[in-house]
Amino acid sequence: MGKYKYEITKIYRFEAGHRVWTQNLAQGRGASLSGNACPPENKCRHLHGHSYVVEITLGSDTLDNDMVMDFYHLKSAVKELIDYKLDHSFIIDKNDPLYPSLKEMAKEFGLKLFEVDFVPTAERLAEFIYRYLKEKLQKAGVKDVEVVEVVIWETATSKASYKEE
Repeated sequence: MGKYKYEITKIYRFEAGHRVWTQNLAQGRGASLSGNACPPENKCRHLHGHSYVVEITLGSDTLDNDMVMDFYHLKSAVKELIDYKLDHSFIIDKNDPLYPSLKEMAKEFGLKLFEVDFVPTAERLAEFIYRYLKEKLQKAGVKDVEVVEVVIWETATSKASYKEE
């Protein structure tokens, strides 16, 4: 059951690369489930990409013109971020040791980087988009509508979500 009387969800898709440069499968929460055995390589430390699917849910206890918000306006709020900045980019943590080299290569060869201040896991990307949209709604003066949740699918079987209570 939702937090609000009315909730809407819109789905977006984008293609992007990233790397989880801090991945160490022999350590961290859950490592004991596999006997702290690390496979020959931590695959997500490599440069790789995903066909991301993003689900954004907004909620309200009231309706305006019989809607929480027109889907058109929701799309307008995230179009620049998803379509122009994230889509077909390489999402890179500025703290990644490869960042200086990748930034130089991007400049030299005209490649598209999207720079962030966090390891670009699905969880952190969901939080980033959530906070981005929350700020957009506040700056636009949109009242009585809240971002409920952002879900990021990295693959058809793996997703992460972010919401605030």
